[in-house]
Amino acid sequence: MLAALIKRYWQVCLFKETPANTPYSFLLLSIITIFFYLLMVLQWVIADISEIISYESLLLAGLTLIASYIFYTYALLLIYKFSSRIVQTLSCLIASHAIVHVLAFPLLLVAPILTQSNINPLLGLIISVLYLIFTLILTIWQFMVSVHIYKHALGIENIPAILASFGLLSCNILIVSLWR
Repeated sequence: MLAALIKRYWQVCLFKETPANTPYSFLLLSIITIFFYLLMVLQWVIADISEIISYESLLLAGLTLIASYIFYTYALLLIYKFSSRIVQTLSCLIASHAIVHVLAFPLLLVAPILTQSNINPLLGLIISVLYLIFTLILTIWQFMVSVHIYKHALGIENIPAILASFGLLSCNILIVSLWR
């Protein structure tokens, strides 16, 4: 069953499924949200941002990040009079973003290599360029998945969905940056 759920959300990430074709379950949404929260906190710990932010603030930043997903998406759905779609929309958003973040783990593991002073300059340049390319690919992909989800959940065209996704991104950045 878990494999089927992951496959369904993977299909959303590949733009082959819509939120309407995913399970409507508060329990599933809760599990996905907890997993995403733990994933984000783990990635922040691996990225060693503890120099910038305390661990307590890091945990609270994760909670407020989740809250920004919930409140922003609910507000959009409420404006468009589709508030009943909140569970599936949030499940899709959070699950698809979690999938992208899981795929970003190799980048977190490579990042310390880039800060080593004894690395060959040519090798360092190649790794840096690949790191940047893969980071951009994952970022753009995550953004486009958000566009896809909002487009179908809100029943809107591409341009408003892009604006909605920019709004989510902005809201997330703003909320997390408050903890610095």
